[in-house]
Amino acid sequence: MLFFPLCLIPKQLEKLDFRPSQGPEDGAISASPVLEIQPSGDRPTTRALASVQNRHFKLFGYSRILSLILLTEPITAHYLANLLSVPDPFATDPLEFHQIEYEEEKEPPPPPPDPSLIDLEDLAQDFVLETKRIEIPGYPRSFNPSIIRWKGSLLFVFRIRHPQTGSTNQIGFTWLDDDFNPIGKTYLLEVETDDPDYPPKQQDPRLVAVGERLYMVYSNILPRMDRETRRMYLAELQFDGERFFIENPRSITSFMGESKLRWEKNWVPFSHDGTLYLAYSIVPHRILRPILGTESCETSFSTLGRVQWDWGVLRGGTPALEVDGEYLSFFHSSLNMSSVHSQGKKIQHYVMGAYTFSLEPPFALNKISPGPIVGKNFYHGASYKTWKPLHVVFPCGYVFDEKYIWVVYGRQDHELWIAKLDKKGLMASLIPVQNY
Repeated sequence: MLFFPLCLIPKQLEKLDFRPSQGPEDGAISASPVLEIQPSGDRPTTRALASVQNRHFKLFGYSRILSLILLTEPITAHYLANLLSVPDPFATDPLEFHQIEYEEEKEPPPPPPDPSLIDLEDLAQDFVLETKRIEIPGYPRSFNPSIIRWKGSLLFVFRIRHPQTGSTNQIGFTWLDDDFNPIGKTYLLEVETDDPDYPPKQQDPRLVAVGERLYMVYSNILPRMDRETRRMYLAELQFDGERFFIENPRSITSFMGESKLRWEKNWVPFSHDGTLYLAYSIVPHRILRPILGTESCETSFSTLGRVQWDWGVLRGGTPALEVDGEYLSFFHSSLNMSSVHSQGKKIQHYVMGAYTFSLEPPFALNKISPGPIVGKNFYHGASYKTWKPLHVVFPCGYVFDEKYIWVVYGRQDHELWIAKLDKKGLMASLIPVQNY
C-alpha cells in the first residue's frame, strides 16, 4: 500500500472546493464527488470528475484526502487508480476537463407477478386511447415536458438530462409536427439576468399564453441562501428565430403563507380576462395573482371543495385551459404502496388525474377524477435509477381539439410521453365536487 505524504501537495493550491455533484433529481447526491482545484498564479484550473465508488473510499476512510491525492499528483493518481481498479483521472492531459460517462442502472428482469399485488395498468380507462413516447435527437432521457399551441405551431419544452453528468437543470425547446414528432433543431434556454448569483437549477417548466405574451413558470432555487430552498419563478419567454430566452426572471418570494423552510413547486398557471393567475393549491383552491415586475403575489380567491381522493395529496400538474365552458387541468399525487411494478416493495408511486373549475371568480372546483387516469405503458416498461426508488407519471401540459386531448407527461424521470384521450369520455368520467 502506497502512502503519500501530504507535505508534497503543491503549495500553489489556494482553494479546494469539495462538493457533491447533483444527482438525477431534486437534491439527490450522486456517488461521484466533484473537486475543483484552483492553483495560484496564471496556471490554468485543473478540474476532474473522480469516479471512485463508495466502496473504494471506505478502504482508506478519508475520502477527501484520497481524492486530493488523486487530483494533484498524476503519478500517485495513476498508481492508486490501478490499485483500486477505478478510472485514471490523468489518463490524458491533466489540465483537460474530464467527465466520466453517466451510466444508467440496469435492473434485472422482474420475477413473475404476485397476484396479490396491484397492477396499476389494470385500472386503465377506455378513454385513454393510446400512448406514444417522444424522443428528442441528441437528448435521450429528457423528461417532464410541457406543450402549448403557440402562433399556429406546437411548442414542446422539457427538462434535459445531461448524458455524462446526469445533471437535470437544463431546459430544452423544440417544435413538433401534428403527429407530435420533433421537427427542426433543439434549443437550450438562455437566461439573461443582471443578477450574477442567479442559480442555474431550473426545473419543470410550464408554458401559458396571456394574450399575445407567452410566459414560462418554473421551479428554481433561491440565490444567496444558507440552505437550498426552491421557489416558483416567472418570466416572459422570447423567441427571436434563433434562440429561446428569458430576461431577468423573478422568483416569487412574497405571498400569503410563505415559509423559508418549505419548497414551492407545481403551481398551476392559467389566464383569465388577460390576467395571469396561479393556483397555489387545489384543496383549498387558492388562487394567486402575480404582480408582474415584482417578486410578490396577492391572494385573489380561495374556495374549499369536498374531494374524495385516496392517492395522496393533490398537487399541480398542467396549466389550466378553457375546455367546454370550464377550466380543465391535470394534477399529480403520490402514495407509498406495494405493486407489481415495485416487485412488492413499498415505494412512492405517482399518479395523475383531472379536475375542472369555474370559468369565473372565485374559480371554485367543479369536477374531479374519482381515481387515477391510467394508460398502457404508464407503469410497465424500462426501469431506471432514480433519485430514490419510485414509479412516476408526471403531467405538465396538454393541448386539445373538438374530439381529443393530448396530455404530455414525464415517465420515470427519464422519458417523454404523450397520451391521447377521448375528450367526451374523460369529461364524462369526472364526478361533481361539493363546495363549502
